Amino acid sequence: MIQLGIQIGHLHPLFVHLPIGIILLTFLLEVYSRFIAKKSFDEVIEFTLLVAGVTAILSLGTGWLLSEESGYDEDAIFLHRWMAVAFTITTILLYLVKRSKRNGVNKTYIPLFLVVLGLISLTGHFGGNMTHGEDYLFVEEKEEIVITNVQEAQVYAQIIQPILDDKCMSCHNASKAKGGLVMSSPNEMIKGGDNGRLLDTLSGSTGSLFLERVHLPIENEDHMPPKGKVQLTDNEKALLEWWMENNHCFDCRVMELSTEERMAAVLTSLEQDTSTIAVLSKEAKEVPKDWLQGMRNAGIPIQTLSGKNQLLAVNLAGIDSITKDQLKALEEYAPNIVEIDLGFSNFNDELMSYIRPFRNLLKLKLQNTKVTDAIGKYLVDFELLESLNLYGTSVTDKLIQELKRNKKLQNIYLWKTDVTDDGLVQLQRNLPNLTIQQLEADLFEATVLDPPTILSDASFFSDSLVLTIENLFEGTDIYYTLDGSVPNSSSTKYEANIILNNTASVKAIAVKKDWEPSFVTERTFIKNNIAYTDVNLLTTPNEKYKGQKGKTLIDQKRGSINFVDGNWLGFEGKHLNAIIELKEKNTISKVSIGALSAPASWIFYPTAFVISSSNDGVNFKEIGRKDMGIESPNAEVKLAFFDMEFTPTDAKYVKLQIQSPLKNPDWHTNPGGKSWIFIDEVVLN
Repeated sequence: MIQLGIQIGHLHPLFVHLPIGIILLTFLLEVYSRFIAKKSFDEVIEFTLLVAGVTAILSLGTGWLLSEESGYDEDAIFLHRWMAVAFTITTILLYLVKRSKRNGVNKTYIPLFLVVLGLISLTGHFGGNMTHGEDYLFVEEKEEIVITNVQEAQVYAQIIQPILDDKCMSCHNASKAKGGLVMSSPNEMIKGGDNGRLLDTLSGSTGSLFLERVHLPIENEDHMPPKGKVQLTDNEKALLEWWMENNHCFDCRVMELSTEERMAAVLTSLEQDTSTIAVLSKEAKEVPKDWLQGMRNAGIPIQTLSGKNQLLAVNLAGIDSITKDQLKALEEYAPNIVEIDLGFSNFNDELMSYIRPFRNLLKLKLQNTKVTDAIGKYLVDFELLESLNLYGTSVTDKLIQELKRNKKLQNIYLWKTDVTDDGLVQLQRNLPNLTIQQLEADLFEATVLDPPTILSDASFFSDSLVLTIENLFEGTDIYYTLDGSVPNSSSTKYEANIILNNTASVKAIAVKKDWEPSFVTERTFIKNNIAYTDVNLLTTPNEKYKGQKGKTLIDQKRGSINFVDGNWLGFEGKHLNAIIELKEKNTISKVSIGALSAPASWIFYPTAFVISSSNDGVNFKEIGRKDMGIESPNAEVKLAFFDMEFTPTDAKYVKLQIQSPLKNPDWHTNPGGKSWIFIDEVVLN
């Protein structure tokens, strides 16, 4: 009998809104009738009040029956129920007063109507509190959880709980605990509800009650969230399953749990780039290609930073006829412009006021221009400015006082200016995170001799390999080494093709009489006799630098210094973990790993790598470890192979952990920023 009553009570949502709408309509008709005196309006109003009273009784009755169902807070039920009773009674009284012809009774009509409106507001408010939580109407805005490095994220607090808050808490909170289940805290979740413990494995099953309800067909009345509610996405379901598979831990971090490749991709998708350039990219409006072409036709070199955003870089360097009209022409899309290069041009203090609209500037290059300390009053407008080049200008210590307000400034170039050492000390004190670049004169001189080029059809070989070395300067001699040592004029002179039969690190220089020797050029060639079947990436690379995924590491194609060439795997703020499956069991004793370093792009060599072997792909044993440490300060873009030898070991599977520095080193211009590792090849021998 009770169950039948509850079933009838489920009609409550059908009736509950009818008296609300009808009462509000009646009130509007009553107000309207004061301006148009027609007897027919009184009849309509009486009828609507009668309907309101009937629907209020139906709503009250079904609600009373529904309240017998468990899961509702008793205090909330009490308030909502008796407010509904009061509303129903006063609505019926209002109808009777409207019909009454007695003058004394009629005078209570409007005050009673206002009471009805107040009661229906309170009844709805308490009902909303009961079904959606007490903060539903005046919800406090929760601080958005931003994950910048998913490996460091707290699994429950930062990943799982937000899903539960969004999809489960409206029915499983302290005020409304459907099925006796509250999901507002770990203890409540562990406790479970009327149907048992939520997170424990069900008897006779391999899954939990939690996941069973999630995976039921949506038509099933036990499916969670119920039909009509916003459903879990595929990624949210995958995250819940992964959490449950890892013993539904409440205090662990992502990096402490095992992840398959697909799961790693889902986790990576949770990361948000909070850098200034990422934020500006999201906010930037689209720039028409016709406008860009128009600027170029007008002699203003301009380009987008990448094909994936609408941010712009303007390059007016070396132009000695820059005008205010050219700068004003760029104002239409000023918020999109984040870089301007005005170096070695006629740019001066007077023109400085015309770049004032470009408030989103991150980089401003004014090297070898006629600007003075007068630009300081304009620089303060560029609150996002990160890099400022004033090399070869007439600025002095006076400008230093203005720069202290540019709190986000990270790099400044002040070589060949009139800024004193005391001024530099004051600037560093004002902006502790600023890197002051003191460049030497010879860095601005052209290279005397270009380095030679080492040519070969491949970087990897199984038997032997032929290579040549060329130089464009006539009359130059080339000297080289094959063991990685730095060549000089006493090294082997290049006279004919070189044949390699083993792995070699080839370095070469060009030498010419009365000229300075060239910089050293180098290239590594790897001999490889082991064949591979597959590579399983346990860590997902960044979407922009995913190459051919695992195959990138065994395709025998070296990446170039252009790290967007598709031959690199890029990992931001995380280590690379992978398992290589060999075609057949082999004895291995050496591993070589190809990596890229480009500190200006936040890319650094790995700090260490660990090698483990297995014959079944499940049980691995560590067989080698190499620690390289953090790179020394440098600004070079370079490639390298890191070799490690170890005791010969038979293996069918090889597990790699290539460790990233994770953050930019202290010597970097942006210390602590999330760094990258780029890996292009792994070779076993």
